[in-house]
Amino acid sequence: MIKKLIYLLFVIIIFPGCEKESEQVAVKYLVNKAYSESEITYYDENKILHTKTVDFESSEDNWEYSFEGIKGDIVYVSSVYYDSTSSVDVKIFLDGKIYKQGSSNNEPDKYVTVSGTIPY
Repeated sequence: MIKKLIYLLFVIIIFPGCEKESEQVAVKYLVNKAYSESEITYYDENKILHTKTVDFESSEDNWEYSFEGIKGDIVYVSSVYYDSTSSVDVKIFLDGKIYKQGSSNNEPDKYVTVSGTIPY
């Protein structure tokens, strides 16, 4: 009886320390510092690729997209502009921290792509 009680106490103490880490990760794509029309392509939470055109009126304008991802998911965002005097910054944030980033300045027709897999 004492052995069973000790075993039960051991199990109660050990298992709460073995809680499974959350699989969900807050993902945010941010495209900014552009000041012309830019094409943005990105994966959403359903792993569907979208392309949209955004007309940035100043370098202060932002485009962002947020969702809950799962560890192991692919994250992807890309942008291109065609005005030779423009620029763009592209970033992926995971749980509020910059995961990947890229930029282009005065390089029209150059795709700035950041992608990866949400780490475990």
